Amino acid sequence: MQLGMLPGLSIEFRLVTIHDDRMVATLSDCDGSTKRNWIDPQPRDQSGNAWELIMKPRPATVLSATIAVLAAMASTASSLLESGRDDSRDSAVCEFAGGLTLIEEWRYAPPETSDYDRLIGLPVWITRHPEAGVYVVDLLGRSLLHLSPGGDFVRRIGRQGEGPGEFQSPTMVRATERGFAVFDRLAGISFFDSSGAFQRMVRLQPFPSSARDFLVFENGDILISGAIPSSDQALHRYSPDGQYREGLGSLRTDLEEPVLRMRYGDGYVADAGAGRIAYARRVPFEFMLYDQSERSVRVTHADIVRDYVHEVATPLEEGGWKFGWRHPSLGSFIRLPDGCFLAAVGRLPETVEGRLPEAMDFHTELVLLSDQGRVLQRETLSFYFRPAEAWRDTSGRDHLLGIGRDKVTGLDYPIQYLAESAKPAKR
Repeated sequence: MQLGMLPGLSIEFRLVTIHDDRMVATLSDCDGSTKRNWIDPQPRDQSGNAWELIMKPRPATVLSATIAVLAAMASTASSLLESGRDDSRDSAVCEFAGGLTLIEEWRYAPPETSDYDRLIGLPVWITRHPEAGVYVVDLLGRSLLHLSPGGDFVRRIGRQGEGPGEFQSPTMVRATERGFAVFDRLAGISFFDSSGAFQRMVRLQPFPSSARDFLVFENGDILISGAIPSSDQALHRYSPDGQYREGLGSLRTDLEEPVLRMRYGDGYVADAGAGRIAYARRVPFEFMLYDQSERSVRVTHADIVRDYVHEVATPLEEGGWKFGWRHPSLGSFIRLPDGCFLAAVGRLPETVEGRLPEAMDFHTELVLLSDQGRVLQRETLSFYFRPAEAWRDTSGRDHLLGIGRDKVTGLDYPIQYLAESAKPAKR
């Protein structure tokens, strides 16, 4: 930024830009000299940059007019840093910017006396195929449940084992054009048609040491969010046959212990359309947007999830780590039909202080983000809900599918809500 000479003060304006997950500062003095320094991250303006005003006294007398000009400049800079982003960059009109109301449509919670195939032990992930219905990963049962679009039982798919169509430790499922794909953290990714018939197994090379989320693109490419051996990158793209293509972003390299990087350094991904990938880092919460493998947006929201790692992770003398439970947790991150994003944060009430929490103690805060990562709305639920899919039906109504939790028993179950806007959307 070019500044004219002002009597009494030497003025520098520092422009900070992001380069390879570090920030480079360009210092420009009034005499035209320029230098670059690597600095630590700090808040950014509407262009993703951080401006810092640096004033140095000169021998001359400072005029009152100069003070007034500087005060106005400082006020403008402060406003830029506080806002974080320029609202005009948001291109999508967010339906729920004025508030969100959830109306339960169905939940799957069969009686304990039901046949084994209908029971669900530990639902950990859920997806929806627009024609075939809903698929739920039952980690405890080492299988999947196929439900109708209305939440009725259709069939159980797979069983524990190492053969085709069998599972050792299934954790995630994603709908595909022809059916669905299941990520097994001990085996690979199994592809099925919509009826549950096994199609093929993809063994990723190299195989992730941890995986938080995954996507399957229309061209068959696979994206894993997590860690792979000998890499600090956070996102990993594979070919349809499991061969490594490229890495994106980075895990938290400031966390020296591998167990901390794997536990707290990853995040969730969402297909943002038009070749773009949205990534939400869990701790602290950061929104990033990648366009054709190049990061175009990066916004940190420590008020959603702050950096609590060193408060809850304690090394033990005999080896290993002890992890605390008071921190919030990013449970999911999805793209909404209007192009905006929804983050679900699990939280605990203050009444839990001093004791280990029970499953029913948790509740969820839903945070609505613009397509550029700006916070638009926050809704605190009285219950726990982890949304996994959002879609708009032919009547123009929006729905959220996810994993809910019973307030009495603490048991999780698949559930679907009708999502209504509390107020008309505004650009």
